[in-house]
Amino acid sequence: RKLKMIKQVQTPASGIRSMDSKHKSLTVLRCKLVIIGDSCVGKSSLLQVFQSGGTTYPKNYMMTIGADFNVKQVPIPDTNIVVELYIFDCAGQPIFNQLEMNSKYYENAAAVMVVYDIGNQETLQSTTKWLTGLKSAVSNPSDLIGVLVGNKSDYRDGSVDSRAEVVKEDAQRFSKDLGLAYFEASAASNIGVTEPFLHVATEFYKKYEDTLRKADKITRSMKHE
Repeated sequence: RKLKMIKQVQTPASGIRSMDSKHKSLTVLRCKLVIIGDSCVGKSSLLQVFQSGGTTYPKNYMMTIGADFNVKQVPIPDTNIVVELYIFDCAGQPIFNQLEMNSKYYENAAAVMVVYDIGNQETLQSTTKWLTGLKSAVSNPSDLIGVLVGNKSDYRDGSVDSRAEVVKEDAQRFSKDLGLAYFEASAASNIGVTEPFLHVATEFYKKYEDTLRKADKITRSMKHE
């Protein structure tokens, strides 16, 4: 299907692009998503599996330097809306100035995905540090859409020798205290990878709809004055 762009409006944090075809009119919303967390928790693996639709999983660990940038379109079910995620996968090396180095990628973020390793309790505790650093770099931290993702859910195999260090219920409470929606996934097994990204896209769409309703309400009230 060929799509013809008929209008484009951009803002620093997000944008709206209307596209028209013979069959259907689509509205594309642009959302900047930042992925943060300690190194080796699987941030890049989650993104690569999501980006490829489950066909690509990195066989070897490749340390991210700075940030990797990807774009992925997420259709919102039962709507004519597509959310275009502009994804910045930020480095998580344990160096003293990493938060400062990442701050340039945090600017104008509309959403954040904080990732930790289910097999490493310390990486869960570190999420507070990463989230605080990001919130200090954005202008409206209370407006951020946020998710906490526990990667390597395949560690919860139910055996006595399970490699999971983090109890799911504890992580859920921790996530709630941070004001984040909670998800678990396994990039290695391609389980639950899409869900957190879809949640971000859906919540961004809801904010867009809410903004339209508020604008319409203001317009109506002005007409009656």
